[in-house]
Amino acid sequence: MPTETQAVCLMPNLKEMSIVQLKQYLSSHRDDDEAFSEALGELINRNRGAVRYPADLPLPEMERIIREKLNQGD
Repeated sequence: MPTETQAVCLMPNLKEMSIVQLKQYLSSHRDDDEAFSEALGELINRNRGAVRYPADLPLPEMERIIREKLNQGD
């Protein structure tokens, strides 16, 4: 428990941070395991519905997916 002379470091409300702010927070707290873990968890939770593609996706398939995504904006 901190004494009166020790500063108490309160974790900011991560839910109120933008994605950019969360990334900045992660970058500046990479040596603080607890803070980093909490912020990373928040960032991941916001992106649960994202479609993930394998890193070894063949180029023709990647191009097809990109074309489809670009055409969805029409």
